[in-house]
Amino acid sequence: MSQVAVLVASHGEFAKHALKSAEMIVGEQDNCGVVIVSMDLTLADAEKELAEELNKLDRSAGTVILVDIFGGTPSNMSGRIVLSEENVLAVSGLNLPMLLDLFSNRDRSLDEIAESLKSTYQDGFTNITEQLNKGEDEDECEIL
Repeated sequence: MSQVAVLVASHGEFAKHALKSAEMIVGEQDNCGVVIVSMDLTLADAEKELAEELNKLDRSAGTVILVDIFGGTPSNMSGRIVLSEENVLAVSGLNLPMLLDLFSNRDRSLDEIAESLKSTYQDGFTNITEQLNKGEDEDECEIL
């Protein structure tokens, strides 16, 4: 079964290293691209790089673009892709749990992937200090 193409994009090399970290856990992933938006890159150059990375991917099953923050250059560029093409899901909030979730669900529909990523993003926040303090109060700690 075909898997969605994945493109991760960020300010600086965050996307590159997030992908490498995810691959340390789940193994090397095919059909993935990275776009790094750096200070010395013009918007036109960044858009050209994004288009080149997308063209390298097999996008027949759809494309998921994960970006670091909403409203930044990677987000704005991905928004233009969403408006001009079909079968593209663009999501902000790039983090390791989201990448791991995406890699385990690449054979699903974009709608299912979107719901799963949303849940993973929300569930990914844990106040460790609160959990440890809660454990002290109950003479046991849930995370240790």
